[in-house]
Amino acid sequence: MYKLIRTLLPVLAAMIATTVSAQSVSWKSSVQHLDGQTYRIVLEASIPAPWHMYDMGPYEGGPNATTITFTAGAGATLEGGVEQLSTPERHYDKTFEMEIGTFAGKALFTQRVKLAAEKAAVTAQLEWMICDDTSCMPPEDTEMTIDLTAPVSYTHLRAHETSQDL
Repeated sequence: MYKLIRTLLPVLAAMIATTVSAQSVSWKSSVQHLDGQTYRIVLEASIPAPWHMYDMGPYEGGPNATTITFTAGAGATLEGGVEQLSTPERHYDKTFEMEIGTFAGKALFTQRVKLAAEKAAVTAQLEWMICDDTSCMPPEDTEMTIDLTAPVSYTHLRAHETSQDL
């Protein structure tokens, strides 16, 4: 019996580790300069197969919709609200008895920000839930800090180089 347990334990542990890691959504951020002091933060969720993540809903009495809450630090101002760049797949869900939107593989979300300083930070609170065709995982959440830096203008850089030459 001991040999059987010793043989099966590593296999069982590997299966659990694979299942847990396969269910994790990973998030990354990028910043795009639009014009002047306006930027766009893009959040990308990588969703492992065969799982799907719900869109931003809201779904009263349904699944936990993805929620993203940005908080601007000193020197930054949020413009508008969070937008979904990815188009969710819409379908009627028999479990929740309502039409819902889901993302598979990847989902992109964006927030416009205006800078009033050379450097600022914005915090993003993220909460989401993933499901497959038969079950759902408990909601997860995380927090990200996105650093924003205004580009140095060419004329400012040129004036700085000239003053050092003197």
